[in-house]
Amino acid sequence: MYKKQLSLLIEEGHPAYEWAKKQSDSVSAFGHIGTHIDCYESEPEQAKYEVAAQVIDCTDRMPLLSDFEHLDISGKALVIFTGNVEINGYGTPDYGAMDTSLKTDVVDCILAKAPAFIVIDSYGIGSHGDEHIRFDKRCESNGCFVIENVNLSRAVVGKINKLQVEFDKSSQSTGKRCEVTALCI
Repeated sequence: MYKKQLSLLIEEGHPAYEWAKKQSDSVSAFGHIGTHIDCYESEPEQAKYEVAAQVIDCTDRMPLLSDFEHLDISGKALVIFTGNVEINGYGTPDYGAMDTSLKTDVVDCILAKAPAFIVIDSYGIGSHGDEHIRFDKRCESNGCFVIENVNLSRAVVGKINKLQVEFDKSSQSTGKRCEVTALCI
């Protein structure tokens, strides 16, 4: 087994960094760029986790209810591979334009199966704005947390066995910088 770092670190000069720097609440804005875990109303109990992972390839389409019928994701990380980071590059106009949102009934189905995390290589599981935040809060209220902007690639997703997740619980931002490391076979 080997480790593969999956977190996107956004440095000064990157358009997302420059955007965050200009925001009136730059502390919160910086928390929402790069790989982060959204924590609007609650957060995971621990700052470090190691969980089994279940990958779903969504490069052709976002998942339907039928894609979850036989999946056991209880306590695991559900990894949604859209190809957005790999194809479009983080923070580009095409990255923001790619539709990687889930349908409400699919979110309900996922939450009924009780994963610990939903991990996605895109800006979130809901459309930009209100739906995005609403889906994140719904996940939180079910003990599931969404980790966004994860650096997934076709080469690594087929080898992911477990994920190590670590974040700073002391961060005051609703988006907390998150380190995600894949344990690959």
